[in-house]
Amino acid sequence: MFYTKRITWALRKARLPVVGSGLVLDVGSGGNPYTRSDILLDRLTGAEHRCGVSMMIDRPAVFGDASKMPFKDKVFDFVVASHILEHMSDPVSFLNELQRVGKSGYIETPNFLFERLFPYDIHCLEIALVNGVLHIHKKARPVEDDFIGSLDYLKHDSEWKKLFFEAPSFFHVRYYWNNEIKYLIHNPEISSKWIEKINSNSNEGEIKKNYLQGNLGWRKWGLWLLGFWHSYRRASRLKNFDLLKILACPECKGDLQMTKDYLVCNSCKVKYKAGQNPDFCNPL
Repeated sequence: MFYTKRITWALRKARLPVVGSGLVLDVGSGGNPYTRSDILLDRLTGAEHRCGVSMMIDRPAVFGDASKMPFKDKVFDFVVASHILEHMSDPVSFLNELQRVGKSGYIETPNFLFERLFPYDIHCLEIALVNGVLHIHKKARPVEDDFIGSLDYLKHDSEWKKLFFEAPSFFHVRYYWNNEIKYLIHNPEISSKWIEKINSNSNEGEIKKNYLQGNLGWRKWGLWLLGFWHSYRRASRLKNFDLLKILACPECKGDLQMTKDYLVCNSCKVKYKAGQNPDFCNPL
C-alpha cells in the first residue's frame, strides 16, 4: 500500500533548490547519488556505511575524504550531504569544508529520535534541528542508551514501525543552508574517534554504473527515469567542463599540476593518483 507521506518522502530530493546550470556536488554519494548532481565525492572503502550497496559512478567522480575535500574554495553552487554527517568523528572539520567548497547546500541525517530507538554502530553523532540550528551530540560509543538501544523498538513495536514507514520525516533532519551552516556541538570534549577503527577496517566496495543494478522496485525505476533525464541535461551542461580546474590539494589547498600518471601539488609536492576518477584517499 502506498502512502502520501511515504511518496512525498521518496521524492524529496527532486525538489531541492538548485538554480539553473549551477554546479552541484554530492558528498558521500554512495549507491544512489542525487540525480541532479554533477560531481561525486566518496571513497571506495566503507561499503558497510552504504549498507553494502555498491558505489555508483555514472558521472565525474573523485575519491577523497569529506573532512579534507580536494576542491578549490566556493567552486560549487550547491552541495548535497545526505546521510553522511552522522558518520563524521570530526563534525566541525566536515561542516567547515562544506562551507568552504560550496555556496549553499542541503544536509540530511537521521535525527536523535531515530538514533536512540534504532542505534547504528556506524553512526557517531546524534543530531536535532531546532530553530534553524543543527544541534549535535557526539557519541562516546556506538550505543549511547543501552536500555532503549537493546529493545530494537522500531522493529518490534507495530505502532512505531507503522509510524516510521508512513512518516519517515519525523525521524530525520533536513537542513538547507546558504553561505553559512549554523550548528552547535553540545559536548565537544567527547571523542568519537572510535568510529575510525570501523572505517579503517571497512571493505572496499564494488562499483555500479546505473540506478537499476541491484534489487528493483518502484523507487529504483523512478530514480532511473529521473537519472536518465538529468544525465541528458548534465551532458550538455558539462560539455566543456574540466575537472582539474576545480581540484585542489586536500592537504594544503594548493594548485595541482597534471603529469602523465599523477596529480602533483605545486605547494607541498604531494602526489595523487590521476585517471578518470582521481584518488586523493591514498597520497603517493
